[in-house]
Amino acid sequence: MREVKIALAGNPNAGKTTIFNALTGAKQKVGNYPGVTVERKEGFFKIGNLRVRVIDLPGTYSLTSYSPEEVIARKVIVEEKPEVVVDIVDASNLERNLYLTVQLFELGVPVILVLNMMDDAKKKGFEIDVEKLSRKLGIPVVPMVGHKKIGLEELFSVLEKVLKHEIVPFPREEVLFYPPEIKKSVKKIEGYILSQSEDLDSYPARWLALKALEGDEEVLRFLKEKLKDPEDFEKVLRDCRNEIRNLLGDEPESVLAEARYLSIQEVLKDTVQKSPRKTLTDYIDAIVCHRILGIPIFILVMALLFQAVYAWSAPFMEAIDSFFAWLGETIAPYLGHGMLKSLLVDGIIGGVGGVLVFLPQIVILFFLISLLEDSGYMPRAAFVIDRLLKPLGLNGKSFVPLLSSFACNIPGIMATRTIENYRQRLLTILAAPFMSCSARLPIYTLLIGAFIPERKLFGFWNLKGAVLLAIYLVGILAAILTILVFRAFTLRGEPTPFLMELPPYRFPTLKSVLIHMWNRAVLYVRKAGTVILAISIVMWTLFTFPQNPPLSKDYEALKAKASPEERLQLENEEAAERLAKSYAGRFGKLIEPVIRPLGFDWRIGIALTSAFAAKEVLVATLGQIYALGEVSEEEVSLLESIRKDPLFTPITAIGLMLFSLLMVPCMATLPVIKMETGSWRWPLIIVCWTLSVAWVVTFIWVRLLGPLIWG
Repeated sequence: MREVKIALAGNPNAGKTTIFNALTGAKQKVGNYPGVTVERKEGFFKIGNLRVRVIDLPGTYSLTSYSPEEVIARKVIVEEKPEVVVDIVDASNLERNLYLTVQLFELGVPVILVLNMMDDAKKKGFEIDVEKLSRKLGIPVVPMVGHKKIGLEELFSVLEKVLKHEIVPFPREEVLFYPPEIKKSVKKIEGYILSQSEDLDSYPARWLALKALEGDEEVLRFLKEKLKDPEDFEKVLRDCRNEIRNLLGDEPESVLAEARYLSIQEVLKDTVQKSPRKTLTDYIDAIVCHRILGIPIFILVMALLFQAVYAWSAPFMEAIDSFFAWLGETIAPYLGHGMLKSLLVDGIIGGVGGVLVFLPQIVILFFLISLLEDSGYMPRAAFVIDRLLKPLGLNGKSFVPLLSSFACNIPGIMATRTIENYRQRLLTILAAPFMSCSARLPIYTLLIGAFIPERKLFGFWNLKGAVLLAIYLVGILAAILTILVFRAFTLRGEPTPFLMELPPYRFPTLKSVLIHMWNRAVLYVRKAGTVILAISIVMWTLFTFPQNPPLSKDYEALKAKASPEERLQLENEEAAERLAKSYAGRFGKLIEPVIRPLGFDWRIGIALTSAFAAKEVLVATLGQIYALGEVSEEEVSLLESIRKDPLFTPITAIGLMLFSLLMVPCMATLPVIKMETGSWRWPLIIVCWTLSVAWVVTFIWVRLLGPLIWG
């Protein structure tokens, strides 16, 4: 079976991902482009005897080198040579979306134009003559409603004809209206490039000439490497640019941008009829994006989200907790009293099982976030939050990376690549670790479940949900403090303007929401079955060895003379002393003086240290500590064990939540920060800053605010 390659291009929010999912189904793989943190997504489908590889290009508004996404998109098109580029545009915003289409025409590649969201275009009063548009452009044009799969069969049919060379989808040359002065300069530069270089790595000389005239930095660097006499080329280019300035009275890049828009207007003038009218989206936005109401609505949406996460997950968590308790009790009698039993029951089931208990909360959280994203509310939230971010020296573009950090700090920090201004990008990276990632959620759930009472605020709001929301808000406040401090001393400057298209509201499809939720659940379970399992085994080893440390009492002799109640107490004392004298216990004792002012002991010190690998491991480590540190006649859940510990009070529990929230991000985050900032200096600064903030905030809570508020 022969394999062919196609690429999907399009503006952000044009529905490209929806059509990619519709084409490829579950046959997808996700990674990063080499050397950068921009996501590369590929999928496969079959047409007849062809296996079609689909490359989902990063969403971009143009092919000019203003961002990594734009550079990558054009490199893939030129260097990987897809058979055809499927350009997906928002049919209700053609003038803006076709700017990318025109640049694809300039690149000289075969193009299929997909008019997505035709239902939204109709609601907004646009009537598009698809056949006439196709004739004027000289390429196939396919109308679609991607989220309903309307037009998908037609797209498959057109692709089959193109891939079997029954249709040649190259645009008509007369579509592009450039002034004669531009054409003359492009021809002159193109001729010079061809005469000076024998190897252009498949880049079209005409396109290189056009981009050089436009002042594209990436292309100019490329030509400097390829041409025999770069200095002479710079003179030729400078003469051409000066000639255009003199003849047309403007910069070449401005003239080219205007020419592209004139080309688009000429194409659309008799193919699109407009009778604009207000849609449901306009009426909703009048409320949701209101200057005064927008922020309270956003806060209410977030409050309901966190309340639902806690309330809906409770029965499922109890079921999973009961299952692992039953599993431990069932296999324990078959394992005797040796190390194998300790490893399986206390190490693996106590560690991994203790983390999997919180899977329902992860699933519910991402189910709700997916609903908000797919409905179109998230871009509105960015628009609303832009007003709050401006005083901090940021704009709405920082909202998406910060929001992504609530899922995981790593993709959140990677997402800062969309922020053009380096100073704003760095401030966002500094703030991202304080956004409470989903890995911290098991810690909150354990401690809130153990120490926050079932009480209603204002007669309807569960106190547990309120505490959970408050923890997240503390992280946001810490992020704001970080931005203000670093902006005041090292990263001064004004925010750049914020521009974002708001997609229409639509009902999320159940399939899309479930895929998003399923992917997150799988990632969490995979992490529990690999990283957390490995760390649990390592921690069990550190807790178990050395095997026979010198003890303060002859416990065996004392147990021989003791009553059953006294024997159980002696066994608990022996287990606790062995734990304290293990390798992990010795390390915990070493750092205990630093954390003792926070109300923590050496056991919590060990758990916090293990959380540096992955935040969920803190719960797994506590599970092992309590399983190995005490002996009981029946299995007791971690929640019950921690509740009985005299060290823990509601104040200490909230202190531990605060420290876990604010402490250094997990180990895997630091190389990503280094990659994004280009130096180990910033990861080191973040480690020192986050630990300092965590210690100070926790100290203030435990010693001052906690006793005042909680009594």
